[in-house]
Amino acid sequence: MSGAESASAVLPLPVLPGAPGERLRATWSALSGTEKAALHPHLVGTTSAEWIALVLTEHGHRISASSIRNYRRSTKGATT
Repeated sequence: MSGAESASAVLPLPVLPGAPGERLRATWSALSGTEKAALHPHLVGTTSAEWIALVLTEHGHRISASSIRNYRRSTKGATT
């Protein structure tokens, strides 16, 4: 195993705070660890829900911007 592989092997996968809805849970479960690591800061950050939904849909994960906005509203005040 190379140094990069061993370093990535010990990093924990990001976890979504709160209680994501059914569609977001299913999408999250279908993603690889690399995809989760790339998506996590956008889901918990300020990236447009429409943009996230568009990118996920383009990659075969159908989810609406409303689902993402509902998830974000449900986690307001939750700690990560």
